Amino acid sequence: GGYVGMEEAGERLAQVIDDPQCTKSGVYWSWNGGAQTVGRWSPDGKPRGAGGSGGEIFENQQSDAVRDLPTAKKMWKLSREAV
Repeated sequence: GGYVGMEEAGERLAQVIDDPQCTKSGVYWSWNGGAQTVGRWSPDGKPRGAGGSGGEIFENQQSDAVRDLPTAKKMWKLSREAV
Protein backbone atom coordinates (compact mmCIF):
# COMPACT_ATOMS: atom_id res chain seq x y z
CA GLY A 1 0.00 0.00 0.00
CA GLY A 2 0.91 3.64 -0.03
CA TYR A 3 1.51 6.12 2.73
CA VAL A 4 0.67 9.80 3.01
CA GLY A 5 1.92 12.53 5.30
CA MET A 6 0.13 13.58 8.46
CA GLU A 7 -1.43 16.66 6.84
CA GLU A 8 -2.92 14.69 3.95
CA ALA A 9 -4.07 11.93 6.33
CA GLY A 10 -5.96 14.59 8.29
CA GLU A 11 -7.48 15.98 5.09
CA ARG A 12 -8.64 12.49 4.11
CA LEU A 13 -10.16 11.90 7.53
CA ALA A 14 -11.99 15.23 7.30
CA GLN A 15 -13.20 14.33 3.80
CA VAL A 16 -14.86 11.07 4.88
CA ILE A 17 -16.54 12.97 7.73
CA ASP A 18 -17.77 15.96 5.70
CA ASP A 19 -17.98 15.01 1.98
CA PRO A 20 -21.61 14.37 0.82
CA GLN A 21 -20.17 11.61 -1.38
CA CYS A 22 -19.14 9.71 1.80
CA THR A 23 -22.51 9.31 3.53
CA LYS A 24 -22.67 5.51 3.16
CA SER A 25 -21.92 3.76 6.46
CA GLY A 26 -19.60 0.77 6.82
CA VAL A 27 -17.56 1.66 3.74
CA TYR A 28 -13.78 1.39 3.41
CA TRP A 29 -12.80 4.55 1.55
CA SER A 30 -9.64 4.63 -0.57
CA TRP A 31 -7.85 7.06 -2.85
CA ASN A 32 -5.79 6.52 -6.01
CA GLY A 33 -7.39 3.34 -7.31
CA GLY A 34 -6.28 1.06 -4.46
CA ALA A 35 -2.91 -0.54 -3.96
CA GLN A 36 -3.75 -3.94 -5.43
CA THR A 37 -2.13 -3.19 -8.78
CA VAL A 38 1.14 -1.80 -10.08
CA GLY A 39 1.15 1.99 -10.13
CA ARG A 40 0.84 3.85 -13.42
CA TRP A 41 0.03 7.33 -14.70
CA SER A 42 -3.47 7.85 -16.11
CA PRO A 43 -4.15 10.03 -19.18
CA ASP A 44 -5.21 12.90 -16.88
CA GLY A 45 -1.73 12.90 -15.31
CA LYS A 46 -2.79 11.48 -11.94
CA PRO A 47 -1.16 8.42 -10.38
CA ARG A 48 -3.38 5.32 -10.32
CA GLY A 49 -3.23 1.94 -8.67
CA ALA A 50 -0.32 2.18 -6.24
CA GLY A 51 -1.71 4.06 -3.26
CA GLY A 52 0.16 7.05 -1.92
CA SER A 53 -0.57 10.73 -2.14
CA GLY A 54 -3.36 12.39 -4.12
CA GLY A 55 -6.15 10.79 -6.12
CA GLU A 56 -9.92 10.63 -6.01
CA ILE A 57 -11.89 8.94 -3.24
CA PHE A 58 -13.76 5.70 -3.98
CA GLU A 59 -15.38 2.76 -2.16
CA ASN A 60 -12.89 -0.10 -1.81
CA GLN A 61 -12.97 -3.74 -0.69
CA GLN A 62 -12.04 -4.19 2.95
CA SER A 63 -8.91 -6.14 3.76
CA ASP A 64 -8.72 -8.70 6.58
CA ALA A 65 -6.87 -6.09 8.69
CA VAL A 66 -9.74 -3.63 8.31
CA ARG A 67 -12.28 -6.27 9.37
CA ASP A 68 -10.20 -7.22 12.43
CA LEU A 69 -12.15 -5.86 15.44
CA PRO A 70 -9.16 -5.03 17.73
CA THR A 71 -7.44 -3.21 14.84
CA ALA A 72 -10.67 -1.37 13.97
CA LYS A 73 -11.15 -0.26 17.58
CA LYS A 74 -7.56 1.00 17.75
CA MET A 75 -7.97 2.91 14.46
CA TRP A 76 -11.25 4.45 15.67
CA LYS A 77 -9.58 5.58 18.91
CA LEU A 78 -6.59 7.09 17.09
CA SER A 79 -8.85 8.79 14.54
CA ARG A 80 -10.96 10.37 17.28
CA GLU A 81 -7.82 11.66 18.98
CA ALA A 82 -6.60 13.16 15.69
CA VAL A 83 -9.68 15.34 15.15
